[in-house]
Amino acid sequence: MEIAAILLIVVVAVVLFATERVPVDVVALLVLAALLVCGVLTTGEGLVGFGNPATVTVAAMFVLSAGLSQTGALDAVGRALIRHGRGEAWQMALVMGVAAALSPFINNTAVGAVFLPRVVSSAKSRKGAPSKLLIPLSFASQVGGVCTLVGTSTKPVVHAFAEAAVLRGVSVVELA
Repeated sequence: MEIAAILLIVVVAVVLFATERVPVDVVALLVLAALLVCGVLTTGEGLVGFGNPATVTVAAMFVLSAGLSQTGALDAVGRALIRHGRGEAWQMALVMGVAAALSPFINNTAVGAVFLPRVVSSAKSRKGAPSKLLIPLSFASQVGGVCTLVGTSTKPVVHAFAEAAVLRGVSVVELA
């Protein structure tokens, strides 16, 4: 019976993820709740991840990134970046340089989200393809994000698992 419950939960979760009728974070919490209600997980097993330092770190990174985006702290940088780009190659170099410089210290997804509307509007105003700037923006923010422990949301999780397995973790800038 437990296996049937798990299979049903997985199928419903996949359908909800695929259709995107319910936000993914809500689906994830619903899956956790269903596993708890069905008795597949004990309360301790279901909630153990919320006490993990990696979970708290990732949550704090998203709060910081959302704060920077919502307050407009990076908007001035984005506007200046687009305004000073003379030609397409120059603008691409500026976008990549700034994205790579910011993403080790701010979640790389947030860097992309902040610059995305400005890059698209700049490309449209120059009658160019947005992909010629968006793809370099994505690559530069990813490369910058892998340089530190806080640049992406997956590295703190891996770091916590390494420490839990009694392996040596990495320092914040050791990856650079």
